[in-house]
Amino acid sequence: MKLKRALFAYAAATALSLTVVNAHAAETVRIVIGVGEGSAVHYGVEAFTKDLGERTNGDLRVRVFPSSLLDLRQTFGGIRDRVVDSGYMVLNLFPGELPEAQLPIELAMLGRNSYAMAGAMSEYILTCEPCIQERLSANMVPLGNASTGTYAILGTSPMTTEAELQGKKLRAAGGAWSRWAAAMGAVGVSLSGNEIFEAVSQGTIDGAMNAPSELTSIRLIDVATHVTTNMPGGTVHGLDLMSVNRDFWRGLNNEQRRAYMDAAALANAATTWKFAADVASNLKMATEKGITISEASAEAKARSDEAIQADLANIIQITTDTHKIEGAEEKIARFQDLVTKWGGLLPLDRQWSPEEIAEVYRSEIFSKLDETSYGL
Repeated sequence: MKLKRALFAYAAATALSLTVVNAHAAETVRIVIGVGEGSAVHYGVEAFTKDLGERTNGDLRVRVFPSSLLDLRQTFGGIRDRVVDSGYMVLNLFPGELPEAQLPIELAMLGRNSYAMAGAMSEYILTCEPCIQERLSANMVPLGNASTGTYAILGTSPMTTEAELQGKKLRAAGGAWSRWAAAMGAVGVSLSGNEIFEAVSQGTIDGAMNAPSELTSIRLIDVATHVTTNMPGGTVHGLDLMSVNRDFWRGLNNEQRRAYMDAAALANAATTWKFAADVASNLKMATEKGITISEASAEAKARSDEAIQADLANIIQITTDTHKIEGAEEKIARFQDLVTKWGGLLPLDRQWSPEEIAEVYRSEIFSKLDETSYGL
């Protein structure tokens, strides 16, 4: 009888031990990145992985899946249906699913400071009830945004004056850049990223409106001869690498959700920082290779600024008629105010580290999200 009681006690203790171990077992966060390794997005997710592991004492680990699982267009559905828990989405690819998010994206040409644009976009989305609701309706929880570096003209001839721009065919990343090109006498050409190099090298187009980081990422450094650094400007700031499946989010406890939000701030900051760092390093490499780096003339820059300001009326019409957004004019004004605010919080007159940028994102945005209720 004593032996039987001893065996029972041992079995009970073992079961309790296994229960405790299972309760603290690490959970794997499955993230898909639909772009090649070595990208700024990979850099940001690596920073996130390390930070999240430290904040949760290893309870949340990250496994990254490549684009062979889901490409950029498939990732939205993959997160919604929980094929993965999270993934890298370029939000302008989903205007039908996320119309409210398109309004700040259409304001691309306001971008002069990528740290500020990522901050403005994150704050706008995370304090915009219709923006949050359209994401929740897709079974997702938004957690901020990153931004590319500021766009330049990467071309095969000088393009620093209005005369030099006349008739030039330039790859445009979206409607904002196409409208800018038309206003300046050039022609915006819609091409995917993997088509740009061939189009420039064959002379089909005269250049591309892209961040200078693309000089190496798509090898434009081998065909471009001139770079205009301060025109047209603009950023792609609808880069979402931290949105998560809502069912996954609900499965986390409060401490894990807080850790996840704080680590997401670093992911957005580190990705944006890497894009900006790649711009600087690429311009240095271009100079060393003999590519001419120039600024637009004062006259061309003034005309560019006028065109960007005049385009706001077009954006009001596009967001109202195409995206069916109510109160577009007020929402545009709000985003403009956020861009101004964030330009003051993260000015470009000093060097920033990813951690420093993340702290500003946390204090101004993520600390104000309630982990006990947000996204649930």
